[in-house]
Amino acid sequence: MSPTLDTLPPEILFTILSYTSPFSTLPLPNHPLYTVAATSKYLCNVAEEYSRGLLKRHANLSPPKTFKSGAFTCRRRWVRWLKETCQLCGRKSTRKAILEPGLTCCNKCDRDNYPKMTQTEAITTHGLSKLDLFTPNRLHPTLPPLVLGTYTCMGGETLMLSTRTVLDRKAHIHDLLGEQKAADTNYLRRRIAAHDRLIRHMGVVFRVRNGVGRWYIQHHIPNRGDPNAKSKVPKSMASAESRAAYVTANLKREWEAMGISISGHANSPTIIEID
Repeated sequence: MSPTLDTLPPEILFTILSYTSPFSTLPLPNHPLYTVAATSKYLCNVAEEYSRGLLKRHANLSPPKTFKSGAFTCRRRWVRWLKETCQLCGRKSTRKAILEPGLTCCNKCDRDNYPKMTQTEAITTHGLSKLDLFTPNRLHPTLPPLVLGTYTCMGGETLMLSTRTVLDRKAHIHDLLGEQKAADTNYLRRRIAAHDRLIRHMGVVFRVRNGVGRWYIQHHIPNRGDPNAKSKVPKSMASAESRAAYVTANLKREWEAMGISISGHANSPTIIEID
């Protein structure tokens, strides 16, 4: 009979537990050490002893080995220590890293260890459009998403992007465009404006929810208070057919500018959710 977790010695189980994200700051019912402990009494005791070792090694705490039944002293204290201590410098802090929301990190350590920039800086300073930054999308269906995060500022959410991933994306896009186009700031500004028009014709908007960024469908609703609202709409925006034709033609133009094979992208799916 093959061994089960309940039959393995604690030393092996401790190694297994080290791969279950014990440093996660998830709420107690969903924390990896709590979910493992909920499977059996034996694994509950193993998770408790493993937590005791983590406290002694990282927090310099040695909880007593005798505790009331059901108290789960070590696990509770370990998770509380994770949530109340900067994991980079050891100072007291309950702040989460902007780009790593599962990591407790003070403001200084977040600035020093996770260089980041705003969306505006990425667009104006580095010549990248929203379609370049927020991937995958119809223009770049195969590019992976960038590392990003949000934080609350003056009552609203501010989007931040990892500096390293933005610079990597800039190098990739500029390599596709070629040296001449990449060095032409006027061309890059026109390209960004063209991509903004593409986004409006696609009828999508990029939003970050629960730390995950996605493109969402945004319906076009004319201003009902303006009797001439429909007449002010550009012809390319007047109907679903005209918008689709505009998107198809301009995607083709952008792919050609980057030297990308049109056949490989024409039927690529778009990752979009309905808002």
